[in-house]
Amino acid sequence: MHNISEPTLLLRENICKANIQKMSQKAENNGLRFKPHMKTHQSAEIGEWLRKSGVEAITVSSVTMAEYFADHGWSDITIAFPCNTRQIDRINELAEHLTLTLLVNNLSTAKTLDQKLKYPVRVYIEIDTGSGRTGLSVNQMPKIKQLINYFKETSRLEWIGFYSHPGHSYGARSEEEIQAIHESVKEQCIELRDEVEPQFGNIEICIGDTPCCSKGSGFEGIDAISPGNFMFYDLMQVQIGSCEVSDIAVAMSCPVVDTFPDRHELAIHGGAIHFSKELLSYEEIDSYGLVASEKEDRWEILDGKTYLKSLSQEHGIVKCSKEAFEQFKVGDMVTILPVHSCLTANLMKTFLLSDGTLVNQMGIKA
Repeated sequence: MHNISEPTLLLRENICKANIQKMSQKAENNGLRFKPHMKTHQSAEIGEWLRKSGVEAITVSSVTMAEYFADHGWSDITIAFPCNTRQIDRINELAEHLTLTLLVNNLSTAKTLDQKLKYPVRVYIEIDTGSGRTGLSVNQMPKIKQLINYFKETSRLEWIGFYSHPGHSYGARSEEEIQAIHESVKEQCIELRDEVEPQFGNIEICIGDTPCCSKGSGFEGIDAISPGNFMFYDLMQVQIGSCEVSDIAVAMSCPVVDTFPDRHELAIHGGAIHFSKELLSYEEIDSYGLVASEKEDRWEILDGKTYLKSLSQEHGIVKCSKEAFEQFKVGDMVTILPVHSCLTANLMKTFLLSDGTLVNQMGIKA
């Protein structure tokens, strides 16, 4: 900490690896294939922590990310984003060298791929299980079967099943609410199997949200999971009920550049370009992060009343309790748990481990 001079994203390797082990064990206990999403960390080095835990297949959110992890030895990759046919040349380059799975949700995309693919790819149909983002719902069975029938007639598109990110689980606020959403997702997966398998044979169904994968119990009808945020967790996941504060593996460390005794506030070097502007309403406080202290290699919320109040591009204003304010002076570092670790990590690009090692994301040279 004495060597940090600018906003820095701290990563506690022990917590991250514990999160990996816990999710890996849950997948094994439930007979699930574990295909973690790499979008949260976007790092080849952190990806090796997953590989050493036994992971063989991964999930990414873009062609660029697929290329990066393919360059680092991953040979079974799902791009969990509706296929963008304008990237067909890059998709072909990937498909030549690895097992590539795409999300294809409409006939237009399927026909373009059939015409322009040079190598076979595997295909999921994305199912909207309630998030209202992308994909088809189980109520659109005629469209689903029309797509499957088309895939069966092609030589390049090997349809293997369904993928869903139940993003509406992010609206949950307790383990009970997470489980209720998880039960609904399971029911839809079972309905899909009952409708499709008698006609088309065995399929794979993969779900990918961190709340349901973390706290859901029972995975009937589901074959694989691909959560991503579980690697780091964050305050949003604490609010949802997915984890405890002690499970959060990342925190921002920012220099204090001014103090305001009359209003018990600190000015820090750490703004929207470091944290993002994801706002969290948590225990009657609207914040962009909560100030934490470290105890036995894990972070604890300082007092719940000391928080990142506002952000501009480079500046942050920390509102403090009277007791907390007296702990800081200009030149000190303040540690803040992020609202959404995926966005914060994407902005920061580099992680600092406890031993002083820097770990880079894709696009950053070592």
